[in-house]
Amino acid sequence: MTVLRPRTFFSLFISLIFLVSLAVSSEKTTIRINYANRPPSYLRALDLGGSLYVSSNDFAALFNLPFAISRERSKFELRLPQHRLKVTAHNPFFVITEVASNASSVYQVPAPVQFLDSLYYVPAHAFFELVERFSGIGVSWERESRTLSYSTTTPPPGPQFDISGIELEPRLNGYLLTLKANRKLTEYEALLKQNDGWLFVTVANARADTMAIRQFKTGPVIRQVLTFQSPTSVQLTFRVGTDVARAEPLTEEGTNNLMIALHTKAEVEKEELERRRQGAIRERLERERSRQKLDVIVIDAGHGGKDPGTIGVNKTREKDVTLAVALKLGALIEKTMKDVKVVYTRKNDRFVELYRRTQIANEADGKLFVSIHCNSTERKPSTANGFEIYLLRPGKTESAARIAERENSVIQLEEGYEERYKELTEENFILVTMRQSAFVRYSERFAEVATEAMASHLKIRNSGVKQAGFYVLVGASMPNVLVETGYLSNRNEERVLRSKDGQQKIAEALLEGIRHYKEMYEKALEETRSGSDGG
Repeated sequence: MTVLRPRTFFSLFISLIFLVSLAVSSEKTTIRINYANRPPSYLRALDLGGSLYVSSNDFAALFNLPFAISRERSKFELRLPQHRLKVTAHNPFFVITEVASNASSVYQVPAPVQFLDSLYYVPAHAFFELVERFSGIGVSWERESRTLSYSTTTPPPGPQFDISGIELEPRLNGYLLTLKANRKLTEYEALLKQNDGWLFVTVANARADTMAIRQFKTGPVIRQVLTFQSPTSVQLTFRVGTDVARAEPLTEEGTNNLMIALHTKAEVEKEELERRRQGAIRERLERERSRQKLDVIVIDAGHGGKDPGTIGVNKTREKDVTLAVALKLGALIEKTMKDVKVVYTRKNDRFVELYRRTQIANEADGKLFVSIHCNSTERKPSTANGFEIYLLRPGKTESAARIAERENSVIQLEEGYEERYKELTEENFILVTMRQSAFVRYSERFAEVATEAMASHLKIRNSGVKQAGFYVLVGASMPNVLVETGYLSNRNEERVLRSKDGQQKIAEALLEGIRHYKEMYEKALEETRSGSDGG
């Protein structure tokens, strides 16, 4: 390999900077083509500060020369009868390869190749000089007039064969078998018989240069080549190595060649393993996405059975109000949200331990846990009023802690409660709440939208979102809240809470909060899904 007119890296870098600056003021122009007494034709060109560049794509089309383009590597290859001329965008070197010997020479031209509008522009003078030397095409370049003339009186002769030879190149995933073609081959088929190791490539309406094909050097991959020419087609038969497992015909933009990708057994096995792995990943993602859908809502009617809950001024029992609201809310969800399953911790007047309520929710794969309760004060009647929604966290206020203590006292009705709840000490409670950190954001969001909905639908005062250490929320593997619907110790609110109309309105308000929360939740889920698919 020889390199003409070498430059130092520094001088090359300076020349590149210079040409980049020239490209800013480049002007599109043309080169005139004179041939005998025919009307002139033109090649597209660029004028960069007085330096003329010609489109190698146009030149190949004018002389009916095959060419190849590699977009990934920014390369253009012109297929001359006995040589290949390769250029690279933004590179000042031409590579000339002799086909017969595969020997290459590198020529440095005055300026880098330009790439514009999908065309490769090469320095005109150097390009025509090399083409005239290596192609056998009689061309004469007149630099001053910017005119290219044929020096022959007849057009260049057309190719005698459609297929002029074959090549084999190693690739990362196997090998590439190339049938060098002088025209576009449109009707062909490739069939690999793995049982006997023969690859049959049949091309309709084509003629092959059998002499050139015989010069192909066989080896471990292609062990034998047979050519069968008929008036209507040509069949190239290849005896392939035992390592070849699949043959795949390919086409490449900018070339007439027909290429056959030969995949090895190891690569095919690797592709199959990857295909299975990707399939398993897709299935897992679908299962995960399906699991994340808000399709199960668990409604917990507080107290029940031997646990009446708080008692109102007029003897209204908390357990009756919470069950009525829970059943009405569940019925509304089942009627208006057909894609959601409702699970109840109780549907009648029975006692359910606090720990068992979140167990029911987890076993049902719940996506939201809503525990319904009524509030009260020790002194009755009282003026304390308002609904409030609680999150599972250590209480910040004395009143929140007192309410949690009252609700948590229910555990004394459970058998063996001392052992079951012994870890829920004040010191350990912060650790318990940290286990639910994955659900905190969604618990907060539901509490917010539910509070807004209840405030707009009910005449009961909005006491806002609060936090306290309710045992009934401990262990829920999903967003969870406790709703104190109002005060049974307040005469006015007791009337609302015990009435069917008041209970229905509370259920409708909670339904609206759940619907808004579901829309928000699934929108966020879809955005997360789109982000993971894109990346």
